[in-house]
Amino acid sequence: MYLLYLDESGSHQGSSALVVAGLAVHEQDAFHLQQKLDGMLRSRLPQGTNPLDFELHAAEIKSPVKSVRSKKVTSKWAGIPLPKRLGIMSATFGAIRDFDPKDPARPCMLFGAVVDRVYGDREERAYEEVLHKFDEMLTRQAAQSGTHERGIVIHDRRVIEKDVQGWAGMWRHVAGRIGKLTHLADVPLFADSRASRLIQAADFVAWGLNRYYSETRDEKWIRPLWNNFDSADGRMHGLIHVSPRYHECDCPPCKSRHA
Repeated sequence: MYLLYLDESGSHQGSSALVVAGLAVHEQDAFHLQQKLDGMLRSRLPQGTNPLDFELHAAEIKSPVKSVRSKKVTSKWAGIPLPKRLGIMSATFGAIRDFDPKDPARPCMLFGAVVDRVYGDREERAYEEVLHKFDEMLTRQAAQSGTHERGIVIHDRRVIEKDVQGWAGMWRHVAGRIGKLTHLADVPLFADSRASRLIQAADFVAWGLNRYYSETRDEKWIRPLWNNFDSADGRMHGLIHVSPRYHECDCPPCKSRHA
């Protein structure tokens, strides 16, 4: 079974795009990737600190809350020097990029959907796109290997949990804009990101994409991961940019669609 860990970025009103993205890892590799992320963090935090006290949350690591008089709680990351924080961010992206699966035929792959803010139903569109990208990968693998894999989606907690579960449940039985979901074992499950390093890894993927698709097109963080998005026959299948102007867009997934 494949486990797809997802997170959102850019859901606030002023964001130029909504991102739903993350990584799919085979069940036999999930524990090992968690261990790799834990080991990376343990080796880079100051001696005497407990890695379990630190969540790998990209936005918080880059700009931790430092509060004295307000009601906001000061972030644990505020006590870590900036160079160390930036090093941990780079190392996290590197750990995702370089992870070696036990079975090369079942690699760790990235998935994502970026939906421009012009769409009023952008959340539903984003989830429909990313779940179908995952489902299509499972269908392709079954055709190539003859092994019928199922998938389960694990997501960071969100206020729209019931909406997402309702949409996914419907798409498993009735075709939506794209078609039916045929390989999901159940509707998406939601968990606290503080308890799962792999949900935290999904946060990095979503955050990196959000930085790139913002007005500044900051590619620094997502650049190492472009080749990790699900692809076949020289085309990027795992990531889609839903935009009314995709014919003019030069981002990697739009270029792949142009081809």
